[in-house]
Amino acid sequence: MRSLLWPSGRPPGPTLARLDLDAVRDLELDRVADTLAEQRPDRRASILDALIHLPSDAATVRWRAGAMADLLASPPLCDRLEAAAGALRLVGAHRPQAFGREVPRAARIGARVVELGAYVEAVRRLHDALAGEEARSVALRALRDDVAAAAGAAEFRALEAEVPRWRRTLDEVRSVTVAINVSPAMEPESATIVGFSARPTGGDDAALARMLGEPAGARGLVRLFRKQPVDWQGGTPLAADVQALLEAVAAPVERALGGFRLVQAQAVAHLEDELVLLLAGARMGRRWRAEGLPCCLAEVDADEGPGPGAPPGAARPRRDTGVEGAFHPVLAAALRPPSQVVCNDVTFGETARVWVLTGPNRGGKTSYLRAVGVVQVLGQCGLPVPARRARLRVVDRLFTHFPSAEAGRPGEGRLDEEAARVARVFATCTARSLVLLNEVLAGTSAAEGVALAADVLRGFRAVGCDVVYATHLHELAMRCADVNGSIDGPGRVASLTVETALDPESPSLVRRPTYRVLPGAPAGASFFASLIARQHGIDLPHLLEGLRARGVVAAPPPEAASRPEGSRPPGGPAS
Repeated sequence: MRSLLWPSGRPPGPTLARLDLDAVRDLELDRVADTLAEQRPDRRASILDALIHLPSDAATVRWRAGAMADLLASPPLCDRLEAAAGALRLVGAHRPQAFGREVPRAARIGARVVELGAYVEAVRRLHDALAGEEARSVALRALRDDVAAAAGAAEFRALEAEVPRWRRTLDEVRSVTVAINVSPAMEPESATIVGFSARPTGGDDAALARMLGEPAGARGLVRLFRKQPVDWQGGTPLAADVQALLEAVAAPVERALGGFRLVQAQAVAHLEDELVLLLAGARMGRRWRAEGLPCCLAEVDADEGPGPGAPPGAARPRRDTGVEGAFHPVLAAALRPPSQVVCNDVTFGETARVWVLTGPNRGGKTSYLRAVGVVQVLGQCGLPVPARRARLRVVDRLFTHFPSAEAGRPGEGRLDEEAARVARVFATCTARSLVLLNEVLAGTSAAEGVALAADVLRGFRAVGCDVVYATHLHELAMRCADVNGSIDGPGRVASLTVETALDPESPSLVRRPTYRVLPGAPAGASFFASLIARQHGIDLPHLLEGLRARGVVAAPPPEAASRPEGSRPPGGPAS
């Protein structure tokens, strides 16, 4: 059965870009997976796994995005496929490898009947969901053709007729009645099977219930014991008798199953996880639009070859990335209404492939980095992206480095850990990689940090990968021209900054961040921390006021109280 995620039908290993655990944590992909799974743990694991294993060829991304476009355009199709996913879940739950030789023969027969029944139901639901659907994507059209061929085969029609009969035969034994003889000393001394029934035992003997003082309809004399793991190899004689009875009932079904030995029910099992991912993406995209947030499917391109007649070793043409109105979905979900989130543009191309991002504390630099990463991950998975428009270059790796706790290794500190992680990035990154760095090499003095960071920028310029380097080292943003002039490479370095504006409610605070990220050098660093400092009362006037209120410092003389704090009296000595 054709795959909705892989044009070749299976994930080709060399074309997977696997994210590491640091990237999952830094980009909050676990919370993105929670959003996609709508807090359903049974779906979260497979969705997160799909986000971690990115396809790194443009053909696969387009294959998925085409199917996603069909799903976004047709909510009724999504509802029908949701029902099919439920049947597929049963197929996957009864994989043959889950039943080894230690499992009783009757249980293996019953599991095969359940597996084939779920297969019939899944194919029928997929057929009903896709039949007559005007799908435009190659992926859904291919799956529709495969399902139609499977449902129309003579073997499938025969299986469809047989499964209910097999089920009725096996359902004749839903409970086995065992009689236990008790000795005069009230000790169980022997047991035998006295019958079986098509109804599960619950103990509905009304006369016995009245005799024992139980309300009518009591279910059993003691609580019903659920199945526990059983050693069928060395079981009791009674257990062996039960198995012999079940095998006798299942024997005719086993003989009939022989005619369907070649039916590969698991051929459709992979579609469950694929539908879970794509249907979750469609629901998320529609939810964003309903909340007034931008949403689109990304256009994707990969770097092309040099072209016919090009000399050996000729450079590969580069593809640019351009995203309009991107936002971080986890941040948007925390806002009420979500449409309050500030959207920003993302570009990697001739202007710059290596961006140095500076701006105020709490100005949104980390959220911007996460938005860049999440747009890339969702877009490269073929899912809706949180942006108005997106053109992405398919990357081979995505690296992140956000602040973390001290490594705790003897003799090493934060700078050791940061330097080691940056070194690992350079050991494997290529011109097709995306790198997102947040406050890297900050574990030293400002002067040393700027010098080290400038070398890192030179390295990325030489490689030519796409980079956003968020930092509070504002001097680094002023040295982009020096970095560009000191080394050749396909990636220019330029500056991004978080825009600030006068606060109309409190002009004395000078400026506040607008959370909009724009190209350009920072206007200056003097006001970057002032807003936060004043909010916490650690500017000098507020500090002195609090200390005087506690009596820690003396109040100023009356004539000084009318002067601005820190000024000197006329004629007095300069401080």
